[in-house]
Amino acid sequence: MRSLLPLAVISALFLVACGGGDDNEPAATGVPTTAAVEDRAEAEALLKTTALRLEDLPSGFTLDEEKFSTNEETAEEQKDNPYAPTLEDLNGFGRILSYDASYSQEVSPDLLTNGGTLFMQTTAAVYDDSKGAEEAFEFVRDQTSDPGFAQEFQQNFASSSGIEVKSATISPMSFAEVGDDRLAFEIKITAHSPDLDTDLDFVGQIVGVRRDRGIESVTVLAVGTPSPIEELEGLARTLDERMKDALE
Repeated sequence: MRSLLPLAVISALFLVACGGGDDNEPAATGVPTTAAVEDRAEAEALLKTTALRLEDLPSGFTLDEEKFSTNEETAEEQKDNPYAPTLEDLNGFGRILSYDASYSQEVSPDLLTNGGTLFMQTTAAVYDDSKGAEEAFEFVRDQTSDPGFAQEFQQNFASSSGIEVKSATISPMSFAEVGDDRLAFEIKITAHSPDLDTDLDFVGQIVGVRRDRGIESVTVLAVGTPSPIEELEGLARTLDERMKDALE
């Protein structure tokens, strides 16, 4: 059993609001201009440099998927999400491009019963300037404080995972001072597993860090006991240090 729950559901907030987009317009023929190609290549190189890598993670994880996303792609994928920014919002933030990679380890009945980390995801996005990145960060902060966000999240999680979700709560987390700004919150989900015929408690921890005109996040999904906060802080500091070096 590789994937019991889709990680994209857990980390959708930062993928949407702090992910990326490409504001360069294509030429009339549909072929990107030379400038657009150069900007895209430069942005891809920067984001791959700053994101977490497999060697940064605990042993036992494998890469599931990695991709770059433009504003148009992100807006289209999240068009039915009332809490997602529109294409106009994304362009207004001045996002250039985003990168995300998801990792998981083999999900066995023993892991589900005894607890442990199931999935990890890293995202990185670069903006035109720090003001736009700050506005995008505040957008995320506003969404998580909306009373209806947890209910919407619970409905999306249930429909995407195909399992019965009994409850879901989202609350802010106290987190160490990393980067120019940071936002951390914890998602707790109680769901019924038909395979094991029992209820399971899932904990998703998401940390976003803004450094100048870059935003990065790390998402960890565990069953039972969440990962040690020191481990999450270490990953966030690695992201911040890499973004700082890349932007300098």
